[in-house]
Amino acid sequence: MLSWLFPSTCELCGETADMTICPDCLRNLPRIPAPICLHCGAPTAGQQTAPDRCEECAGHRRPFYMARQALRQTDEVMQLIYAFKYHKAIHLAQPLAELLNELWEKTPHLCGRTDWVLVPVPVTHSKLYIRGFNQAGELACALGRCRKLRVENLLIRRETGVASQTRLMASARRLNAMRAYRLKRPGLFGRRRNYPAHLVLVDDVFTTGATARACATQLKKLPGVKEVVVLSLVRIGT
Repeated sequence: MLSWLFPSTCELCGETADMTICPDCLRNLPRIPAPICLHCGAPTAGQQTAPDRCEECAGHRRPFYMARQALRQTDEVMQLIYAFKYHKAIHLAQPLAELLNELWEKTPHLCGRTDWVLVPVPVTHSKLYIRGFNQAGELACALGRCRKLRVENLLIRRETGVASQTRLMASARRLNAMRAYRLKRPGLFGRRRNYPAHLVLVDDVFTTGATARACATQLKKLPGVKEVVVLSLVRIGT
């Protein structure tokens, strides 16, 4: 009755749809074009200093095995991200997670294992209070339902005196991220001592990779963790 009286409409085209983003609009969102850097996922034009790394990756440590992003940055894509994060459009989590699931299916390394555990990038307590939810957590939970995978909150985001990474330059992002992300205290995991060996760090955006590197560095400190892969919805700056 409610669906008949108040039919759901697509967030982008406004047409009646079963999901909040219709299949046609999901299909038309801009994917990351090939070829890409096999480490960070950035589109490349052949300027690679190693067979699997772009020029940007050559100067950084590799705490994560690889990073992949589903979409490139456009006005339409950022409109969805803005609505999701700042207008409490949690209903967008499921269709956006479908894009991550599509990316997963196209990544042989991810499809090659079934023991992955999803770890969302955390937000500060103040942001959680203001927004009422963690957008990366919502994406991870929706993706977990798609792939029948467990979601674990293994990280915390500390207040660093900087409101957001968004307005920081690349070097400042790296420094702020390394200060910000920490492992949860072991006591918060109960009595379990063995951590999952293969983790997928989930986030909404990937800009310079500073957050991904900081979080992966912390996760690799956990006993038993062998590999961290980063999965993000949008790559900013491409």
